[in-house]
Amino acid sequence: MKHEILIYNKTRKRIPEKFIKTVIIKTLDFLRIKQPVAMAVLVIGKEEIKMLNKIWRKKNEAPDELSFGLNSRKNEKFANEYNGVLELGEIVVNIEKISEKKYLSKILVHGLLHLLGYNHSRIEILEKRIYKNL
Repeated sequence: MKHEILIYNKTRKRIPEKFIKTVIIKTLDFLRIKQPVAMAVLVIGKEEIKMLNKIWRKKNEAPDELSFGLNSRKNEKFANEYNGVLELGEIVVNIEKISEKKYLSKILVHGLLHLLGYNHSRIEILEKRIYKNL
C-alpha cells in the first residue's frame, strides 16, 4: 500500500503538488517509516492561517505552517494507526511563505516532523540531516 498524501489548495495560486509529495515521501524514507502514511497538506492564505493560529495557539500572527495531528493529546501516541496505515493529520501552509521551493521543503519537513511527534529540539537536529538528502 502506498502513502496517501492529499493536497488541498484553497488559493488561486498554483502550487507544486508533485514537489510537495516528493519532499514528504523522501522525508518518510529518510526516517525509515515503512508503513503507509495518510496525511493532508492544506495551502491557504495569510489571513486564514492567522485566524487558525489565533484560535488554536492564541497567537495573532500568520505563521509559515501549522501542524494538526489527529491525536495530539499528551500521554498518547501522536499518530493513529488504522488498518495498518499511520494516520498523521494535516500540515497547513501559508501560501505567502512558499515562493521558493527550498523554503517550501523546510516548511513541509518541519510540519511532518511535528505530525510524527518530534519536539523542536529533536526537529532541529533531524532537519539538517534530512535537507542534505532532499
